[in-house]
Parts: sequence; structure tokens; C-alpha cells
Amino acid sequence: MQTLSALFFGISSGLASVLLHQSVAPVGLILGLTLSYFSIWYVGRYTGKRIYKFLAACAWVVIALRAGTFGVGRELLIQGDSLGAALMILGLITVALAALRRA
Repeated sequence: MQTLSALFFGISSGLASVLLHQSVAPVGLILGLTLSYFSIWYVGRYTGKRIYKFLAACAWVVIALRAGTFGVGRELLIQGDSLGAALMILGLITVALAALRRA
């Protein structure tokens, strides 16, 4: 059950940050990264184990990587502009810091 909740938090925070980062230029990116950090941090507080935080972080990364690659209709959710690059780089740093922080 804890594995499913960790996956749920990782997938939902990844999806939210992908959809928010293009909204109001810097605010959506900051809100998405903050949401991602606190959701992965909460997984650690809820479960008490770091492995579930790593699982949530991996789910976040999978969602971000899938959103940054071309789909069937050649569409992208994370574009190759400055906001997309910032989401990919800062998002990876954010989820890594959240996963490595003590529970």
C-alpha cells in the first residue's frame, strides 16, 4: 500500500508540475517545483522510509521524461524553451534533494 501511495504522489506531482510550468511564466514553474518537493517530502514523512521517497522521485522523473519526448502526433508537453529546460534541470535537482533529505 505504501508503494502505491508513493507512486501516486510521484506521478501526480510530476503531472501537476508539467502542466503548471507553462502557465504564468515564472510562477507556474516555481509552484510546480515547490509542489514536487513537498509531495516527495511528505511521502518520506508518511512512510518513514527513504526508499519510498526514491520511488516517488523516480515516478516524477519518468513522467517528466515522457512529457519531454515526442508523442504519436509529434506533440510535446515540455517544450525545448527556457521554461522547459528549467523544469527538467531544476526539477531533477529538486526531487533529488527531496529524496535525499532525512525523513
